Amino acid sequence: MDYVTKGYEPADALQYFEEISAIPRGSQNEKAAADYICEFAKAHGLEYYRDEAENVIVKKPGSRGCENVPPLMLQGHTDMVCVKLPEAEHDFGKDPIQLEIKDGWLTAKGTTLGADDGMAVAYMLAFLAKEDYVHPPLECVFTSMEEIGLLGAMAIDAGKISARRLINMDGGASEENVSVVSCAGGQVYNFRRTPAWEKAEGDALSLSVRGLLGGHSAAVMHLGRGNGLKIMARILAAVNEKIPVNLASFTGGAKMNAIVSEADAVILVPAGKAGEAAEIAERVAGQIKGELSASDPGFAFACRPAEAEKMMTAADSRALITFLQLLPDGIRMMSQEIENLVVCSSNVGILVMDGDTIDICDCIRSSEDGLKAAVSAEMEALAALTGFEAVKGIGFGGWKYDANSPLRALCADIYEKMYGRKMEFEATHGGLECGEFKSKIPDLDIMCIAPTAREAHTPEESLNLESFRRIYEFLLTIFEELCK
Repeated sequence: MDYVTKGYEPADALQYFEEISAIPRGSQNEKAAADYICEFAKAHGLEYYRDEAENVIVKKPGSRGCENVPPLMLQGHTDMVCVKLPEAEHDFGKDPIQLEIKDGWLTAKGTTLGADDGMAVAYMLAFLAKEDYVHPPLECVFTSMEEIGLLGAMAIDAGKISARRLINMDGGASEENVSVVSCAGGQVYNFRRTPAWEKAEGDALSLSVRGLLGGHSAAVMHLGRGNGLKIMARILAAVNEKIPVNLASFTGGAKMNAIVSEADAVILVPAGKAGEAAEIAERVAGQIKGELSASDPGFAFACRPAEAEKMMTAADSRALITFLQLLPDGIRMMSQEIENLVVCSSNVGILVMDGDTIDICDCIRSSEDGLKAAVSAEMEALAALTGFEAVKGIGFGGWKYDANSPLRALCADIYEKMYGRKMEFEATHGGLECGEFKSKIPDLDIMCIAPTAREAHTPEESLNLESFRRIYEFLLTIFEELCK
C-alpha cells in the first residue's frame, strides 16, 4: 500500500498505524483488528492468546542476554470512537480511515483519526516485529471495547499475564510529558420499587429544577455542582414535613455518569394547600440558590398549578422522597496528596418511572476499594430500610496513587535526561483500563505514556508526528534501562 507517512519516523510504527487504520474497528466491531493481530503474531512466530471478547495478548521473549529480566506489559485498546462530520461520506463499518498530514500533525479526512488508541497498537506491533534492539520479555495486551466501558479489560484473563510492570499507552487529548498516576474504580447500582397508585385527589403542582451546569461526574465532581434530583428531593421533603405530599411523577437525568442538571415532579397536596406548599418550596429553593451561587449561578426553580389523574400512596411517596433525600451523592473524600482530586464520590444520575416502576441509577467512583465498598453498603442498607430493591450493576477496578512507584520514577528520570523537561503527573476521577488491571493484579506497577494528541473523539482528532517519534525512542530507552 502507499503510505501517507512515508518519509516520517519511526517508519515501522507509522506503517502499522496506517495498516490498522484501514481496518474498521469501532467498539464491538474489533474482530477484524483481532484477526490482523493474530495473523501478525503467527507470521512472526510469536506466542499469542485470544479470548471471546476479542482481546489479544502477544508475547515476545527478551532480547539476547535479557531473557530472564522480569517481563514488561505494554497495553492499549484496539477500538476507536467513530464520529464524522455531517458531510463526510464514510461508513465506519467498512471504509478505511482516510489519513492526511497537516503541518506535522497526522489527522483524518472528516472523521475521527483513531489515534486513541491506534498509536498504542502501532507501537506494540512495531516492537513485536523489531529485532535490532535491547528489551525485556514483552507481553503486549490489545484490549477491546474500552470506549464503551472498559469491557475488554474487564473480560480479560489476568492469569495469562505474568508481568508485574505495565506501560499503558492509551492516548486521548494529552501532552507527551503528562502522565496519569491514578484513576477511580466504580460500581453502578439500580434501585427499584413498584409503588401502589390511587386516584388523584387534592391540588396538583408542577415543580421544576433548571439551570444547573451538570457535567461529567468524573471530570467536574470536584467543583461541587448541584444535582437536580437531590435538590428536588430536598424541596419535596421540606414540603412533606408540613403538608402531606403524594407524588404523581418524579423524573430527572439521562446518564448515570452525568450530574443531573434538570428534574421535574408533579405532586398532589390536600385541597386548599397548594399556596402554602408552593411557598415552602420557593423558600427552600431560595436557600439552595444562595448555596449554589458560585457553583451553579443559573439555578432556577418553578412551581405552577398542574393536573394529574393518579398518584402514589402517601407511604410510597414518602419512601421515594426519603430514599433520594438520604442517598449518598457528591464528594465523599478528597485526596490529601493530589490537589483537586476526588478520591471517592457517588452520583445519582437517573430517575425514571417506566410504567408504574420507579428506577434510580447511581454510580459510585473511588480509587480506594474500601471506600467504594463502604458507600455500596450504605446504599444497600438504605434501600432495605426504605423498601427499594438494590440491583448491583457493572463494576470496574480502581488504581490508587502510589507515591513510591519504581517504574514511574525510572521513566520520569529517563524522560528528563532525554528531552530536558520534567514529566508532569495528574490523576483522574474517571475510570481507566489501568484500574481494571490493577484490580486483577494488585502488585502491578503502572506507568502511562503517550505522544501528544488533540481533540480525541472528534473529527478534529490529530497526532503530533514529532512527538510520536520521541515517545517511540523514549520507550526503546526504557526497555534498555530495564535490562540493565
